[in-house]
Amino acid sequence: MKTFNVSGKKIVVIAMSAALLTGFAGCEDPRWVANKVSKAMKEKNLFDHLEALEAASVPTPDGNSITRAAGTDGYENSADYIMKTLEKHGYEVTLQEFDFRSWVELDGTTLSVNGQQLVHVRDATDDIPADYAAMSYSGSSDGAISADIAFVTPDFNFDSPDYDDTDGCEATDFDGVDVTGKVAVIQRGGCTFDSKVVNAENAGAVGVIVFNQGNDEGRKGVVNGTLGSDSAATIPAFGARYDLGKGWYDALESGAITAALSVQTQDEVVVTENVLAETKAGDPDQIVMVGAHLDSVPEGPGIQDNGSGSAAILEYAIRLKKKMKRLPVTQKNKVRFAWWAAEEAGLVGSEYYTGEVFGAYYADAQAQIMEELGISDPSELTDEQREMVEARYLEINPIKMYLNFDMIASPNYIYGVMDGDLSDTKDSPDNAYPGDFEPPEGTGHIEGLFNEFFTDKGEVTVPQALSKRSDYSGFADWGIAFGGLFTGAEKTKSAEEVEQFGGEVDVAYDKCYHQACDDINNVNSVAMEMNSRALAYVATFYAMSEDLYADDKNQQDAAPETRTLRTLAVHDGHDHEHRIGEKIKSASREVADHGHFHGDFDQDRK
Repeated sequence: MKTFNVSGKKIVVIAMSAALLTGFAGCEDPRWVANKVSKAMKEKNLFDHLEALEAASVPTPDGNSITRAAGTDGYENSADYIMKTLEKHGYEVTLQEFDFRSWVELDGTTLSVNGQQLVHVRDATDDIPADYAAMSYSGSSDGAISADIAFVTPDFNFDSPDYDDTDGCEATDFDGVDVTGKVAVIQRGGCTFDSKVVNAENAGAVGVIVFNQGNDEGRKGVVNGTLGSDSAATIPAFGARYDLGKGWYDALESGAITAALSVQTQDEVVVTENVLAETKAGDPDQIVMVGAHLDSVPEGPGIQDNGSGSAAILEYAIRLKKKMKRLPVTQKNKVRFAWWAAEEAGLVGSEYYTGEVFGAYYADAQAQIMEELGISDPSELTDEQREMVEARYLEINPIKMYLNFDMIASPNYIYGVMDGDLSDTKDSPDNAYPGDFEPPEGTGHIEGLFNEFFTDKGEVTVPQALSKRSDYSGFADWGIAFGGLFTGAEKTKSAEEVEQFGGEVDVAYDKCYHQACDDINNVNSVAMEMNSRALAYVATFYAMSEDLYADDKNQQDAAPETRTLRTLAVHDGHDHEHRIGEKIKSASREVADHGHFHGDFDQDRK
């Protein structure tokens, strides 16, 4: 700065460096803004939120732990903390209420086979491994049940070209198998646990044990599964280790085997709510949505699963608002934040949201097209006309992408990025989108941007199969581009991954997954901060982008200058029937039917 006197007046001249001028020019670059917001995500602030969520927990019914499960005061306290923190920083908060089926396993569950008392997952330690778990939404035993076990067509010939992994998936699998009054023992694989249990119950079974599949290392431990909140099963259902099931099968050659079991549950319909907020700035017709489930499982406080994702989004909402006030930039697209309820009950909160909100947009789109075509009955629409409806729906739906953050700070972590283009995981057994499914347009670009962030930090990433085990499922089914991060759950870490990320080989990414020990000590601070910064970088990049996919080398079928958020919805270069999921296909047959579809989630459903 220099000062001159001109005609008795002091003039101050500020010399701006070339670097400073370049910095202001960079304000128009989404990456410049994204880096600014990303660097504002600090470990201390993130852990302050995690501590608050742990403090929000309440004792479980058996008194053995604390919980934030949907339907409990622990969840309500968590939602209240999110809401008050957002309001403190100038956000308007909306609570979206809905009914859901709350299920809690009470104290006193037991399972023994041939007199050997098995170890419940709740009672396992580092020295005493778990043998079994009660499946969520299992029926109660109403006292003790003792009965012979009966196997339903297991197949241990994993390398055989005729290997059958669909035991119990069809009612005909029980033909010729006497399960009446017995405990059916069924190998995992091929369909949902609910299908196996309902089929067994219809065949006369009084209980079911699903033992793990055993066809790879990830399918040998305890099946910690769920029947889903829409299950009609009323009999007790358990999941067990593979080696136990195989041992029982071999022992049958020596005579009958008896199981004794007991499980008591609390099963009721309650009201809970999603927590929603959005920025005031940005185009309301082009919304970038960011979400995480706020609830825990009934067994524990769920600070890693999924306090980690919830805290990261909350801190991002705070930092984004502050940075937008201080930086000389204009936010291009509105950002909407969601904390989902009842994910652990079967993605209920996010499915309710997408069904209600997207279902209404689809109904409007169909009404518009029918009026333009002079058609009064939806059944008269041809396939080509249905594609017109789908294209119109994507055009008028303002939510153009969804970013999901579920378990982003596992203690034995990897940096997992959802494989949006299916280039690495199409043939994975964890891929829930086989066949002709093509992810919604833009999903691959989101994956690439996450990978760009980690590469810039000198980190590698692990492509994650699209398993439908979290809240992106409903968005994918409604044709919305999606992406997200995941640091691992019950599966074990490989030697190669230890070389890449450190940690312990052949140990679960999260040893406290869905257990009472998932408290704040179960959160890896390095992964928590890194993934939170990745979240902020990617979400801010899209919030600041008018020309969304200009640098996407994988989308050659559209001119870069036209790849905006809005053109994401109406681009006609893809087969919509494949790209748009089952939700739209169902809605196109009957717009009034917006019932829930519960896909897989982070507690295995199949």
